[in-house]
Amino acid sequence: MKAERSAPAEGPAPVTPGRSGVPSPALLRRAGGPALALVIIVVACVWGLGPGAVAAVRIGTIVLMYAALAQGWNLLGGYAGYVNFGTVIFFGVGAYTTAITASAWHLNPLVTAPLAGLAAAVVAVVIGIPTLRLRGGYFAIATFVLTLAVQALALILPITNGSQGKFVPSINMSLDRATRLFFVLFLGLTVVATLICWLVEHTRWEAALVAIREDEDAAEVLGVPTVRLKSTALVIGSVIAGVAGSFYAIQLFYIEPTGTFDFNVSLAVVVAAVIGGAGRWFGPLIGAVITQLLAQELFVHIQGVYNQLSYGALLVVVVLVAPRGLASLLRRRPAGRRPAGPRPAGGRIGV
Repeated sequence: MKAERSAPAEGPAPVTPGRSGVPSPALLRRAGGPALALVIIVVACVWGLGPGAVAAVRIGTIVLMYAALAQGWNLLGGYAGYVNFGTVIFFGVGAYTTAITASAWHLNPLVTAPLAGLAAAVVAVVIGIPTLRLRGGYFAIATFVLTLAVQALALILPITNGSQGKFVPSINMSLDRATRLFFVLFLGLTVVATLICWLVEHTRWEAALVAIREDEDAAEVLGVPTVRLKSTALVIGSVIAGVAGSFYAIQLFYIEPTGTFDFNVSLAVVVAAVIGGAGRWFGPLIGAVITQLLAQELFVHIQGVYNQLSYGALLVVVVLVAPRGLASLLRRRPAGRRPAGPRPAGGRIGV
């Protein structure tokens, strides 16, 4: 009697090229996000460092600024699920830190960028202690209210010069050289922020942060240090926003509370991350490119309320087509594979 062959163990099919040498669709989807991110960075380098017009380089600088801010927001808002409308707080703190220190200490304003990031991190710690105890919509509302409070505070504080604003010392460069310099600075900041998100997805941080997003109480029971992880994500994102605010202030030479702490900055960051795909390292990068290029085009041709309506219509369409963002169309998880999360047993999830 012949022995029966045992059935092969079930599991997800390996992602390998077909016999003809053509990559499988799953492999193409997996490589699509990183490839698109690389293309965006290469195109940005050509755009900013090539012989293009100053106006085009300036638009690219704005896109990169929001890409860096969206990647910083992604750490807490995307992976951990804490929707934060307070990004502009750290952005504005970084801008005013540069304006105040460069003027008072007669420094080259570019040297003050690390101080701006440090000041934003201190504010993040002070704000994070009470607000990170809130969850869901309560946390989002708290960050919105704090943005309005900080803006009102900047209008009356003597150190910010109130509503008159503050001038930032010049860096003594021609307009063309200065514009390209800030393009390179924001490009470098975007690459660093993107690399941080990529590292998160390739370490145990992603599993712990996703566990917080899915069920924070269960994550605490399993040993996830939720408070430390949330605080760390908020601080890292605030440092990125603070440095971006510093570069912003140096580029404009003048800042004032209403424009520097504008809530629309935070809103644009959230929209970019949601449209691109929050919780993926290349999602906010894609979203920032699409939303900001569209915003600049609409600002030129369709100003006023129609600009905002068109911007909102894009968000509605993307949410209907891809509820998890455009990045989900490029990177789908194989069948039978669960999203990253805490282990059901086996002790603490150390990070």
